[in-house]
Parts: sequence; C-alpha cells; structure tokens
Amino acid sequence: MAILEISGGIPLKGTVTISGAKNEALKVIAFAVSLKSKITVENVPDISDIKSQLMIFEKLGGKYEFENNTLVLDSSEIGSYIVDREIGCKLRASIVYMGPLLTRFSKAEIPFPGGCVIGARPIDTHLDAFKQLGAQIEETDQYVKISLDNLTADVVNLSEQSVSATENILLFASAVDSEILINNCAIEPEIVDLIKKLNSAGAQITQVEERSFKVRGKKSLSLEKCQIISDRIEAGSYLVAFLATGGEGKILNFPHEQLGSFLDVLKSAGASFVVENSSLTVGQSNELKPFEISTAPYPGFPTDLQSPMSLIASLAIGRSTINELMFENRLGYIEELKKMGLSAEIVDKHKAYIDGPSKLSPTEIESLDLRSGMTIVIAALMASGTSKIMKAELIDRGYEKIVEKLSGLGARIVRHD
Repeated sequence: MAILEISGGIPLKGTVTISGAKNEALKVIAFAVSLKSKITVENVPDISDIKSQLMIFEKLGGKYEFENNTLVLDSSEIGSYIVDREIGCKLRASIVYMGPLLTRFSKAEIPFPGGCVIGARPIDTHLDAFKQLGAQIEETDQYVKISLDNLTADVVNLSEQSVSATENILLFASAVDSEILINNCAIEPEIVDLIKKLNSAGAQITQVEERSFKVRGKKSLSLEKCQIISDRIEAGSYLVAFLATGGEGKILNFPHEQLGSFLDVLKSAGASFVVENSSLTVGQSNELKPFEISTAPYPGFPTDLQSPMSLIASLAIGRSTINELMFENRLGYIEELKKMGLSAEIVDKHKAYIDGPSKLSPTEIESLDLRSGMTIVIAALMASGTSKIMKAELIDRGYEKIVEKLSGLGARIVRHD
C-alpha cells in the first residue's frame, strides 16, 4: 500500500504540464493488436493502468519499448487470443482487447474486467453489440468467450452511450473488410481522436449523425506514428487544485475546447482563469458562488470531474448541488471528506448537497478510487496541517508523477510505499 503524506495550507504556485490522455492511450495499445507492423505512440502517460495494459499486450505475444512517454508497439508475433485473467480482471480497459482480437483470430477470451468500484458497469453493451453482428458468446465464472466468423448484419445499435463499448466496436469494425453502421455512440474527445487514428491507418469512418458512425473497414491497417491528446481530466483536476488552495499559475497543454461544460460552471461560480491558446492561467478568485452540476455523457459535465467540484463547493458561500447521474456509487468520497470537516448531505446515491464555506482539517483518510483519490489529495492540500492518504496507489492509475508535479508547485508532499 502507498501512503501520501501532505502538509497542507500552502497555495499552489507555478507551472504544470498536462500528460497524455489515459483513456485514449489504453485503447491505442489494444488497437495495435490489429496492426501488422510496429507503431510508435508519443505522449503516453507513465501510469500504472498503462503498465497493466502493456503487460496484457506482452502476454498475448506482443513486444514493446516504453521510455520518456514514447511507446513502440510490435504485434507481429501475437499468437494468443486469451487476455490474462490476473491482470485483466483488475483493469477496466482490458475489455477493449475484444474487438481487435476478434479481427485477428475471429475469437477472444476476456476476463470480466475490473477498475474502480464506482457502481455497476456491466459489459452487456459490448456483448450485445457483437451479438448483433452474429457473434456466439459463452460466459463462464471467470471468462467471456466470444467467436465471430461471419458477419450476419451491418448495423449495430448500442443500448447505451458507453465509451468503452463504442471504442470496442469501432476497433473491430475498422479492421474487417465490411461496412458497418454504429448508432447511439459515445462521442468523448478520446473517441473522436481515436477515430482520426483509425482513419490514418486505412479505415474510412464518417460521422453520419451526431452519435452515428459509418465504418468501412480494412484488414491490412497500418500506422507508423501517432500522438495521444492531453488528458482533460488531469487538466481539470489541476485547475481545481489551484483554485481550491487559493493559488495561481499556468497549466500547459490544457485542452480547453474539450472542457466547455466544466469551465462554464467554474466561470459562473466566480473562478478566475484565462485561456491562452493551449494553456490556461489561473488567478486569485474572490468570493465563489454556489452551483449545481449534473453529470452526463460528453459534451455534458464529465463524471470524472464531479468529485473535485465538491471542493469548489466547500469554498462557495451557500448550498451547491451535485447530481451524479452516471454511476450509483460515486458519492462515497463525500463521507470521507466529512471527516475533514466538509458540510455535506448525501440525499441518495445520485444526489448530494454541499454547504459552504467549510474549513477542512487534516486527518488520516483513505482513497476510495482513482478520481476521488485525487480529490482527497487536493483536500489535504487545502487543510492546514498534515494529512495521510492511504491506498494512494489507486491514484497512480491515472495521474502521472503526482508527487513530482505537485512538489513543483510548492506542495509539501511525500510518498511512502
């Protein structure tokens, strides 16, 4: 178990650079299974989820080199269609190997995936999508076995706007010699950029409606080099960290065009920041006003930035409302923050009130999952005194060099393993 020891009460100041998007890089690694030659991927974040996805890639028979955020993937010797259970069951993104393995072997065995415990995230949408194309599926206690020899349909209607299911079926459709229409897709920025990469590799994907894509696949996909976009969730988290600690500074590689709904809420609450090309400058904010957010699929308010907003609410004068409409177990962190002095009421599994201003006090506290873990880190930075955050390894899943980055902004933070 990793522990972060933080001496808070110090405003963050300086410049921080945002890393590559975790949620795109994980899918590009799986995409490499469909390629017949090496691919070089730049701006890959050095985080534990990426390392786990690479371990799966290697156990399938792939080879890779990863240094200085540049990843070289070679799938030429992949000979297995079975995703390692020990790794795969701990990592949500392991599910997206399903599409690429089906294109390569016409079959795949995937363990039921893991990830953060934030509510029910069944893989039914994935399985139903492939069933619509003619797949045969067998479920055991540990694995999903799927085979798809011949397509029996050319239209897929996703049962929900699932990010990973959209990516899974796109990865499959892009590497088969057929034309498939996919409806009710998620359209997160990471998906849109992944589509650009698939098209560069030889697929022909066109957006026929806002959430519908027509895919003309190609068996011999090839892409020599690509770059991962900036991580919008990390960017939003550092913006909250500056604001919540009363700090000021600059965030480089800030994808402001992808964070419109998030930035709009902060602006309406009175937060002070200025967007400049690919950077964002944070200033001193005066009196903050309460707000209401409701999470929704993109371009709605991102669920992964819901928990950090509770800290902005703690500084606002009045009652703020958080509606978590994507997951049913994502408000648990509020009970942890109440131990630090947050004045909040969880109405039900989807709604909470936060009354501000609340002064947070240091304590020993546990990270519940990746995103709430970062929220607790920021809370500890706000509280004057020393806090200890347990299970900090969960935060490593999505935030690159968090100790180094925060230390560079003046934070007093030490990691103990």
